[in-house]
Amino acid sequence: MILKNILPALIVTTVMVLLLAASKKKPKQDDLGNLILQLPKFYYIMGIFVVLGGIALLIFGFFFANENDQILANISSLIALIVGLLLFAKGYISNIRITDSEIIETTIFGKSKQIQYNEINNITFGKTSQEIKISSSNKVIKAHIHLVGIDSLISKLEEKTGKTRNQIGIPAQE
Repeated sequence: MILKNILPALIVTTVMVLLLAASKKKPKQDDLGNLILQLPKFYYIMGIFVVLGGIALLIFGFFFANENDQILANISSLIALIVGLLLFAKGYISNIRITDSEIIETTIFGKSKQIQYNEINNITFGKTSQEIKISSSNKVIKAHIHLVGIDSLISKLEEKTGKTRNQIGIPAQE
């Protein structure tokens, strides 16, 4: 009984601590010296495992499940495949590039959005979503707190906009 209640909480807490520790690392740099922030490898590795689980469930549904369970197994497999692919794309394709003049977000579909620092209207932090929302008049870029190098983005936003970490609503560093 204790194992059923404590183990999941312990696993989730450990994963969250490791993800926050990974976000404190230095971000990658491109050839021009721009910083590239990406989610930790955990995200795309977890995406691969979820996709593999979805494929295994699909095989089970087609070859081993009885007629009543086939529909449920196939629907569950489809959901797992979609979630796994989204996790993989978010961790592997999606990134935020910080330059001296702008912030560029590449989405999971490979599309880019740019916001110049002088165009920024509002910066907020969602306590539930754990995302920094950077808004201009017609664009929004969201940066998750787990991005490797997130402190570099926060420092650049403080420097370019004059807003402090507290004014944005980001919890104090530990």
